[in-house]
Order: sequence, then C-alpha cells, then structure tokens
Amino acid sequence: MNKLKIYFTLVFFIAVSLNGFSQFNTPEDMKEAKEMLAICNSFTFLDLYNSDREIIPKGYKKTYTSGTLGMDNKYQIYQTEKTAVINLRGSTAKKISWMENIYSSMISANGFIVLPEDTFFYKFASDTAANVHAGYTLGVAFLAKGLISAIKSLNYDGIYNITLTGHSQGGSLAILIRAYLENLPKGTIDSRNQFKTFAFAHPKVGNKEFVSNYDSYCEKWSSYSIVNTADFIPKMPLSVAEQETNSLQSIASLFFDKSSPSLKEIIGKKLGGIYGNSISNYMKSSSESIHKNISKELGTIEMPPYQDEINYVEMSNRIELNKFEYPKILKDSLALQNESSISSTKKSEEDSSIYKEEPSFFQHKPYNYYVGFLKEFYPIEYEELTIKYLPENL
Repeated sequence: MNKLKIYFTLVFFIAVSLNGFSQFNTPEDMKEAKEMLAICNSFTFLDLYNSDREIIPKGYKKTYTSGTLGMDNKYQIYQTEKTAVINLRGSTAKKISWMENIYSSMISANGFIVLPEDTFFYKFASDTAANVHAGYTLGVAFLAKGLISAIKSLNYDGIYNITLTGHSQGGSLAILIRAYLENLPKGTIDSRNQFKTFAFAHPKVGNKEFVSNYDSYCEKWSSYSIVNTADFIPKMPLSVAEQETNSLQSIASLFFDKSSPSLKEIIGKKLGGIYGNSISNYMKSSSESIHKNISKELGTIEMPPYQDEINYVEMSNRIELNKFEYPKILKDSLALQNESSISSTKKSEEDSSIYKEEPSFFQHKPYNYYVGFLKEFYPIEYEELTIKYLPENL
C-alpha cells in the first residue's frame, strides 16, 4: 500500500471515529454499545447454533439465564469485575410473544395489573398524563419480581452498576424496566444502584409525557435508543398523526415479502373492510380480543382501563444507523454462466430480477444490527469480520 493510500485510509477511519464520538457521550459508551449489541445476539446464536461463544465479547461472563416467564420472555445476566448486564430476549416465534407486541392500546403509566397469582403495582412516571404500551407493561409484570431479586443478589456481590439491554421487544422491555426501577418506592432496592440502558431496534413504548418524564430521571447519556432507519419495527406502533399517511393495507405490506403481493393485498383489504381503514379503530377493537387470548394462555388477568389516545413517540437520545446492505444473491447460480457473450452477461448482472429480494425482516435482524454498527463506528473491525451475514438471515 503506497503512502497516499495509507493517508486517505487513516483520514477515513478518523472521520468515522469522530462521527461516532459526536453521537455517543464518550468512546467508552460507543464501545459499550458495540458490546451490548453482541450480547443481544446471544439468544439468536443459541437458537441457531446451540452456542453463543463466538459472539459474546471478552470480559463478560454469563452467570444466569432465567426460565421462560409470562409471554415467552426470558433474560440473561452477565458480569464483569465491577458491572452487570441484564439482557432481555426479543420476540420469539410463539403466538403469545407476538400478542405482547400487538397488544398496543395505551394504559396509564401508574397503576396495577391483577395477575393469576399476584397483583403487580407499577409506576413508570410521576406525570399523570404519561401513558404506556399495554403489552410491554404486562411483560414487565411477569419479569419484575425475578429482576429485583437478581439485582439484590448482584448488590450482595458488590455490583451496583447495571446495564439493561435488549433487541426489538427486548429493547422496549429494557426501557420500561428502567423506568420501573427508577420509580420504585425508596428502600425497595439499594440507592447505590446506577442503571444504564442500551435499547436496539425497539418499538415505541409510550407517549410524549412518558418520554419527557423518563428523560427527567435518566441522565441523557445513560440511556440510548439505537435503530436502523430502514427497519420498520421501531416505527411501530403508529401514532394518530401517522395514521393519516398509513393505511392498514400499507402496514400489512410491511410484514410480507414482495413475492407475496396478493396475500398482503387481501389482508390489507380485509382489515380495512372490518375497521374502516382506521388504525385507531383496529387497535381498540383488537385489544379486548388479545387480552382474552392472553388470559386463556396464562390465567385470568385484569388490566387497567385503556386510555383514549394512541400517540406513541420515539425515545430521546436516539442514534440512527444507515440501511443495512443486502448482498446480491442469484436466484439461479447458473443464470450468468449460461450467457453467450460478455455484453449479455453484463446486462444480466444489471438485471435485478435475477437476484433474490431482500426478506421483510432483514433490516431488523440482531446480527445485521451488529454488523451495521461495526461498519459505521468500527470500520477496521468490520473489514476483519469473517462472517458479515448469517445464512439464516438471507
């Protein structure tokens, strides 16, 4: 490599680093975000390969994995010498896990939920106008007791610096659990606990009053919301304003590959016919049905009354990643080899129809978030990465 090339390479890497530092409070925060993204891939690697050894960053030791709780939720605890990480699992393929996501009517950020064997009292904000996602609040209800016990155990070991993290549904739960812990009655947990949050690819969890109140007790640089601009999951649930530009048919199209236009059209029209193409009507009507189905699965549950608003907003301190690049993969590996001339080969290479289309959830996958993060903030590590795509994501 000549000197000029080395110079421009160094300039590029310095520019990338400066861009990262401008979005994170410190280089340490940026490094921690990378490590949390790696840890968030643990559940995926365990499901696919029965081992997460290759993805867990050095210095972190997994000390606990919970059983399955509530709506197929689970969490892990990792420890270093002085810190701990609580990693919340994202959505699974189980029906009840997706019920947690789509149970998106708003309830008050202060209240209680009657569970089959207990009553869960919660406070996520001091502002009485703050409202939150019903499904994720119910998720926290099943997780809270075990998490408080785990935190007390960490405190017993002298650990008070605790990071909450999660991808997708896990990210939303991490935010609400942080809000829950910060608003616990004095004496419930040790006042020396210092919490930090890294939420990735997460759906929205509350209205502007909730977000504003969350910001008041979470120092700006102690909670990060990191999303891919091309990922549609963090755009959910839609607010009233967004309903004006998004029909139910257009929303249905997000969940199906372009290869299934008839299916998404049928579903979109069906939803529109039932609910007058109103997202608000759909959410209100579906919540009772979802509640009944959850109670059938888990036992009788009494929820707080639904609030007469659907005004979800994004969290503050948001870092947006660029769209993840989908590789060119031939539908037929012989497609180019059968061409009779160089010119026709070139023409075929430019024809997008011969390549596989990007799957609907490609931009949402946790490993793609990890690779995309490296590409933007750690380009040298990205170049050295031997596996840039998991075959299962393609």
